[in-house]
Amino acid sequence: MKIAILGCGNWGSVFGIMQHSNHHRVKIWEYDKERCRHVAATRNNEPFLIGHRIPDDIELHWSIEHVITGADLIVFAVPSQALRSVVELMKGLEIRCEYYLSLTKGIEIGTLCRPSEIIADLTGARDKISVLSGPCIANELIRKEPAAVVIVGRGPSAVHELQTALSTAYFRIYEGNDLVGVELGAALKNVIAIGCGMSDGLGFGTNAKGALITRGIVEIQRLGVKMGAQAQTFWGLSGLGDLVTTAFSDESRNHILGRKIGAGKTLAQASREMIMVAEGAPTARAVMSMAERHAIDMPICEAVYDILYQNKPPKTAISDLMNRPLKHEWSEH
Repeated sequence: MKIAILGCGNWGSVFGIMQHSNHHRVKIWEYDKERCRHVAATRNNEPFLIGHRIPDDIELHWSIEHVITGADLIVFAVPSQALRSVVELMKGLEIRCEYYLSLTKGIEIGTLCRPSEIIADLTGARDKISVLSGPCIANELIRKEPAAVVIVGRGPSAVHELQTALSTAYFRIYEGNDLVGVELGAALKNVIAIGCGMSDGLGFGTNAKGALITRGIVEIQRLGVKMGAQAQTFWGLSGLGDLVTTAFSDESRNHILGRKIGAGKTLAQASREMIMVAEGAPTARAVMSMAERHAIDMPICEAVYDILYQNKPPKTAISDLMNRPLKHEWSEH
């Protein structure tokens, strides 16, 4: 298969290397021309990928037209807030690919669109679009450590074909059927993961993190079901599986961001110290709008939002969460 990957960051380059070793022909698009030339010449993609070279057989180019021409599969591996502008670069180009695949985890702030909705709106190829998500820390995959993810889409045959083509001996892909739930789980778990990082930064233990994870997934499910997702999705790979991984991994950018803020830094200060985008930060803004639109109570997500954007001290936010009115565990509110 000829695969065009849009995005030469950590996940895009690792996915490309993984699929290259899976005997596919891979091209990667890097929007910055000078950086692209440097990576292509040196095969060194630091600081996004440390300790591993990009194979010589993988072509890197700054022209999106050059990268996608002749591709069977176009993969989107860019931050959610940049996705629309990247897809718009494809307007007017002759595209004959069989499949689109989104690796993006987030919600567009202005429109509250999921990644697949953005791609569908701008390409009109709704039945060609699939989404791959789950607990897949890129740095673990480059070390060929085992992982399992889920792939979903509106075209069942495309989903099955990509499941078969992209799986490897250490990257197991399950087929799913809940596009809305998978994308919401992928995006919203990053907000909870930031909260878990904050808990670590404050010096709290696993009791606190266990509560945040468990009650956080309830919040995500509550909103997701209201938006048409299946409840069970949020207890699967793209929900609880991804949340647990992101909440505990020292290589998770959302966990790292939260830990820095819990230790006393502001969002601006913590963000400046990070190389890659922590998707949970902009998603925290989007989820508040979604919760208001659907009249869903999401106290943990609201607390994370207040800490990030309303300058609420993390300890105060935790205290407010703990002192809310007592209720039944499975209350709807």
